[in-house]
Amino acid sequence: MVPDSQHHRNTGSRTTLVGRGPELKRIVDALEATKHATPATLLIEGATGIGKTTLLDAACDLAQARGFVVCRAKASPMEREMPFSVVQQLFEHLREELSAGQGGEGAPHGHGAIAGHFTAEVHDLEDVHVQRAVRDVYRFTARLAQRAPLCLVVDDVQWADVPSLRWLNYLLHRIARLPVVILLSRTPGIRPADPLLIAELELYSQSMRLAVFTAQDVVQLTEQVLGRAPDGSFVEAVLQATSGCPMVTSHILRQMRERSTPPDEEAAAALPGLDPEELGRSMLARLNRQSRQLVEVAKAIAVVEPDDLDLLTAVMGVSNGAASDLVRQLEGMGLLAPTGELAFSHPVIKRAIDSAVSYQEREELHAKAARHLHHTRAPAPVVAHHVLRTFSRLGAWAVAALRTAADTATIAGDPRTGAKLLSRALDEELSTSQRKDLLVRLGLAEVYFDPRMAVVHLEEGMTGLDDPEEVLAVACRLAQVLYFDGAYDSASEVLRRTKTEIESKIPAVVDMLRLLERITVPSRAPTTGQVDFRRFDEQEWRRGDEHGRRLAGLIAEDASNRGIDLPLCRKAALVALSGGAPAILHYPQRMVGVLNSLLRADEAELVMRYCDEILLEAHREGLSLIVLLGHTLRSRAHYHRGSFAEAVADAELALSAARTAALPPDHFGQVYAVDAQVRAQLALGDVKAAEDALRPFGRFRALPSTWHHTALLHSRGALRMELGDTEGALADQLECGERFEAWGRPSPALRPWRSYAALAHLRLGQQDPALNLALREVELARKWGAPSVIGRALLTMGIVTGGAAGAPWLTEAESVLRPSSARMLHAQVLLELAGTLGEKGQHNTARQHLAEAKKLGEQCGVAVETEEKPADPGSARTARARIPQPAEPTKVVPPGPRANALALTPHEHRVAGLVLEGNSNDEIARKLSVSRRTVEFHLTSIYRKLGVRRRTQLPSALAGFVSRR
Repeated sequence: MVPDSQHHRNTGSRTTLVGRGPELKRIVDALEATKHATPATLLIEGATGIGKTTLLDAACDLAQARGFVVCRAKASPMEREMPFSVVQQLFEHLREELSAGQGGEGAPHGHGAIAGHFTAEVHDLEDVHVQRAVRDVYRFTARLAQRAPLCLVVDDVQWADVPSLRWLNYLLHRIARLPVVILLSRTPGIRPADPLLIAELELYSQSMRLAVFTAQDVVQLTEQVLGRAPDGSFVEAVLQATSGCPMVTSHILRQMRERSTPPDEEAAAALPGLDPEELGRSMLARLNRQSRQLVEVAKAIAVVEPDDLDLLTAVMGVSNGAASDLVRQLEGMGLLAPTGELAFSHPVIKRAIDSAVSYQEREELHAKAARHLHHTRAPAPVVAHHVLRTFSRLGAWAVAALRTAADTATIAGDPRTGAKLLSRALDEELSTSQRKDLLVRLGLAEVYFDPRMAVVHLEEGMTGLDDPEEVLAVACRLAQVLYFDGAYDSASEVLRRTKTEIESKIPAVVDMLRLLERITVPSRAPTTGQVDFRRFDEQEWRRGDEHGRRLAGLIAEDASNRGIDLPLCRKAALVALSGGAPAILHYPQRMVGVLNSLLRADEAELVMRYCDEILLEAHREGLSLIVLLGHTLRSRAHYHRGSFAEAVADAELALSAARTAALPPDHFGQVYAVDAQVRAQLALGDVKAAEDALRPFGRFRALPSTWHHTALLHSRGALRMELGDTEGALADQLECGERFEAWGRPSPALRPWRSYAALAHLRLGQQDPALNLALREVELARKWGAPSVIGRALLTMGIVTGGAAGAPWLTEAESVLRPSSARMLHAQVLLELAGTLGEKGQHNTARQHLAEAKKLGEQCGVAVETEEKPADPGSARTARARIPQPAEPTKVVPPGPRANALALTPHEHRVAGLVLEGNSNDEIARKLSVSRRTVEFHLTSIYRKLGVRRRTQLPSALAGFVSRR
């Protein structure tokens, strides 16, 4: 039985050696065998930091406890040119043995080597003298072993001097019957002074290769260092960060002990943020003991992260062969992964060495890397990666690389990185034109995450631009940023100045700028933006390029704002979206306007699909403003469908994004999200939550004359109605309507303020103004043609007329809403109709309507009251004077077949695109490497989704949606 072989306690550190049970057992077995004159030699191998020295410490303790005389040495590269330096370390503490003569001799065998008498004459030393000294040291060793069992320990034997290595090999051949155990440690990969002598040692030794920590080892060490068991997530994070390296793991745990950090899930998440500088200095010190060049190559790999040896040799200024040799040594030491990829074996090691590199060294390394990559014609993003990390002025080539890389990053959806690259380019020496170009690019990138700075840079950059197309593009983006910020006067000034500047150069865009101004700037001036969107040539905005999509977006938004020509609005909106979600999210104003237009056209499902795609891209790219707008638009789509709980959830996510973006309280995005939240909370009946959401804007405070604050007036009016403040509710609705009317936005699809104001009038006993508003709402709703808009207007008309006179209006509303997705609005109509029919004695039909209303309410998460409501001014059903009868049945605009184009799968899109190019089924099959039958299957599905029957109908059904190549 061998005590303490599994869990040896280090007496110096009072810690238990972890994860080395099998190795300790082999050492104990060797010690026990040696005591019985069976010598043993163990060679412990492992990478740097694996714990070789710690294991030797434990072995020395075990040997001393068993009565061994322990002689220990640690080889060093600084001493490997000194003959017998390891021998001196082993025996110099036994000087009393050297002072006493034996058999009349003045000094024992080996005295010269042990006393270091060969140091000065190392180069002149003849081999015969070394051999004599080797034999003498052997005799001294044998004499010691005859007195007591001897344990010889040599750490880092790869750095031992040649005479000491010769002595060790001489000893190994002659200790067959001596009680001597030899324990050696070696780090692979380091070139020894004499590789053949090391190979001979390996041949006559028993090798023990140390393994990395397992999960159980990490648990045990954590309990030992921190005094508590770790969470599983923490153990997994440690193993992932350290690859099980004992030295790195111990460093992390000691740092956590100093900070009193518990080993829980939170610590696991924060593990990459631990300060590794102390560990880095320790690692570099270890490398410096071997070679200064190893330090430099480790720093270069940590900082530059070279993909190949050529870049490493360039930044280090050494030959390819020298760099390759240094890399092999680091791989052998276990610092670099043995994959040939110039990557560190442990992430923490990489961070540790990187943190120990000075700022000046880092800059010089990146500058050298950038120059080499430029000269070897590496891709611009690769060159720019290093230019970005140095502030040395590198010249025109660096500016070109940064600009190209910034364009690539922005197009790929990473404007933050693009802005960083452009900001760095502005630090170089630039001409005036170069500076303006970079400022414009920087402003365009900042639109997505820092709109205030975007305005500054765009205004500075566009001054003096010569290209009218570029002036137009910058002006549109600048107007968009000012629109979201509510700076309408500035936006109007930009657009008018641009119109004056480019009118003579590009006359065709003047009307588009007028239309953009009308949509962007709320103005009561009758001359503002005088242009009819129906005047634009349809071929111009359906051509599928950026100009066409921009114009189509303006047409769609203006049509829905004015409430005219729903088919044209829907068609233009789909063309504006034809570039897909990744394209539209780079134009936030267009995105909001177009998706709102589709919502007003009752295309909620389509809006939901686009919002999902937009949010996926925006989250991936970190575009907080787009995330905010995407969640708000999806909240509105949920609200339209009657999914109120989901609408509240998306509105809360939008407000969270607003906080992340640090938007001011009156920013468009912030107000837009609050508006969506208030409407959804009211629909769920949570008046208190709606009141809390609106509190920052006040129930009585005058709201600014902006688009978004005016929309919020409508929601505040609805809240005040629920709170019993009917007069305040009426005032808010009328002010909302007065603003929209004055700004040329009469559409009830925008906000149904007339319906809400009519009900407020009715509650106040003011029937005539209520009836006038309701009639006007019905007229405008029929003109627009969207079922939900018409249904709400007819519902309001039915309530205002009341009694038997209201039944025809409600019946028509029910028939209009039945096929629509506006479930809760349909439920409200059914509930009101049930009450009216009940009063007329049609109880069976009334009960059926009540049951259906209750079912729809449950689908929407709202409890529908099925009991008969008492008569009140808001739902009176008694006949009144001057009650008009419904006109002819409402003509609802049917959904266009192209609304289904977004339902096409990616494969169907490709097939449709090839059809539009004029390819036959066989040609399509060859190009897609599929069978003809597969192509026919896809075409059948495409025809069904688009509502067409023939191939020749595809171009019109997909115009502006699937591009022709």
